[in-house]
Amino acid sequence: MSRILIVDDREENLYYLETLLISHGYQVDTASQGNEALEKARNTPPDMIVSDLLMPIMDGYTLLQQWKSDSRLSHIPFIIYTATYTEESDRELALDLGADAFILKSAEPEAFLKVLWQIQDQPHIAKPIATSPVGLDENTILKTYNQTLVRKLEEKSRQLEIANRALQKDIARREATEAALRVSVERFRLLAQATSDAAWDWDMLSDNRWWNDGFTQLFGHRRADSQPDDATWAALIHPDDREEVLAGRRLAISQNGNNHWSASYRFRCADGHWAQVEDRGHLIRDDNGTVIRMVGGMTDITNRITMEKQLHRAQRLEALGMLTGGVAHDFNNLLTVVMGNAQILEDSLHDHPDHQKLASMITEAAERGADLTHRLLAFARQQSLTPRAVNLNQLVLGIEPLLQRTLGSNIVIALELDSRLPAVYVDPSELEHALLNLCVNGRDAMPLGGSLTISTRTTQTSDSTELDLSRGQYVVLSITDTGTGIAPELVDRLFEPFFTSTEQGGGTGLGLAMVHGFINQSGGQISVHSKPGEGSTFLLYLPVSDQPPIPLQVDEKPSEKIGGNEWILLVEDDHLVRSVAKHQLESLGYQVITATDGQQALDLLRKGNAVDLLFTDLRMPGMGGRQLAQLASEQCPYLKILFTTGFAGHDDEGDGLQDNTNLIRKPYHRAELAQCLRRVLTQQDNT
Repeated sequence: MSRILIVDDREENLYYLETLLISHGYQVDTASQGNEALEKARNTPPDMIVSDLLMPIMDGYTLLQQWKSDSRLSHIPFIIYTATYTEESDRELALDLGADAFILKSAEPEAFLKVLWQIQDQPHIAKPIATSPVGLDENTILKTYNQTLVRKLEEKSRQLEIANRALQKDIARREATEAALRVSVERFRLLAQATSDAAWDWDMLSDNRWWNDGFTQLFGHRRADSQPDDATWAALIHPDDREEVLAGRRLAISQNGNNHWSASYRFRCADGHWAQVEDRGHLIRDDNGTVIRMVGGMTDITNRITMEKQLHRAQRLEALGMLTGGVAHDFNNLLTVVMGNAQILEDSLHDHPDHQKLASMITEAAERGADLTHRLLAFARQQSLTPRAVNLNQLVLGIEPLLQRTLGSNIVIALELDSRLPAVYVDPSELEHALLNLCVNGRDAMPLGGSLTISTRTTQTSDSTELDLSRGQYVVLSITDTGTGIAPELVDRLFEPFFTSTEQGGGTGLGLAMVHGFINQSGGQISVHSKPGEGSTFLLYLPVSDQPPIPLQVDEKPSEKIGGNEWILLVEDDHLVRSVAKHQLESLGYQVITATDGQQALDLLRKGNAVDLLFTDLRMPGMGGRQLAQLASEQCPYLKILFTTGFAGHDDEGDGLQDNTNLIRKPYHRAELAQCLRRVLTQQDNT
């Protein structure tokens, strides 16, 4: 915020300029004559100085000359702002002495401000005092300067003599001064009405506050015919902020020499909600240093604070996404080894059921680790989705039996489904996971039992909605419980990762974070409405599909009995994963050739090895799985391809991967692998 030093010996001129500049965001300091201005500037240099010409003790010309001669101040723009007996020679002298601009006081506020803005926007180089031969030599400047001062003083003397001989005009002159002051105040009011902020003027002697129309536009409060007093303003400050705000203002008022006050606090609007405001004021003191007036403005920064929070959240999401994506591939490789070897142990321990149970527990732990990684990826919006047109009502009806078994007999499930729903464009399996998660949360909020209502409907959003959604039609899936509700201070934290309101050990704190990430990644939004003791409602806004819904299919449980005797080229850079995968493939009856990287795999194919299917990792050092598949297909056009990966990021999607028909994700069960192999080996070629 730029700070401007104003120099004028007339109080009304100072007041007018202070009011004008403060209302446009400047900080203002004042001085009544040149010596005072130099002292203040040398202690705290301003960004710009605006000075009158004719003043007692040190006039504006002398101040300008000393200013430009001072190495500490010469680079600071100097503007002459005067109306006293002004002729063209006055302007020429001021510019020759180094002034950056010469403005008459008759100029409109907009014209005055425009000059300030132009000077501010230009890189400023100290303007030297003109010297011959281009300008004037020093003697000429001094001569002109003395002549100007003599002329002004003579004119001033004549004016004073006339005034002394015509005392009867004193009343009229005072009335003119009062009229000028009224014009000055009116100008302030006009400027205040032009700003979008809530400008105010507090007369501390009468305890009367004046507000502009911005007070109503920003906060909805109707201005009465008599403006509200200071107590009315204070009563609208949030109780938790009020004492700090008032104490800060009292401190500013008590500090003689301090003419600025600012505070940030919550302010109650007419509709009852709280706006975050930034309030700035300028203190006007009398000759004794007592504050008699304050002028300033309130700015509603609620949207800015919200955007800052959203930015910080997005930055945290991005950091977590980078971390999770980098770890997911290696972690899932480790889980593949753990799960694969645990299944091998189970096969070899038929005669030792206790040991076989331990191996089964290892498998279960690996599955939970994979699920945890999946949740982190979902929260960070890094998971690979397979969206398609889905009949939402069909999905809800299909999962209802599972919900009944999961939630228990003391939870009554009610469905309120709109039969006229359009299809939604989402990943159906992930949506089922999200719905199950929200229903389990609802059950946990009803320890003594209750009802859970799942409903569907359509809605039309507009640009004015509070949700971060583009304009258009959405399908709303809502889950309402009759549980304990959520405290207001916890609602904003519900979707934070690892935040949980359950007892320690009762959950990972990733459930709602996962749902939030999935819905956002799908192009939708989630919101929650809750009151303590009245239950909660979670609303999922899902994007509408322009395609007819694809019927949902019930996945059959994979069988390990399906195998084959085809030749498979296994390409995996991790030797532990490669060893486990080779053992699993051979246990299913396949003939296996292994390679540690893409180049070795191509060499094996060139040597004439008869291979029916290429089973390759997507992410490997050097040549990745997709490039390998492309080159291998050029050598062997009828080669079947099955990809595997511990983490398929956005760069891995597309080119036949997004529908997951030829991709199996790590860690996988042997039964899943068997099913994928047969599906790929038996599918028809597209050529």
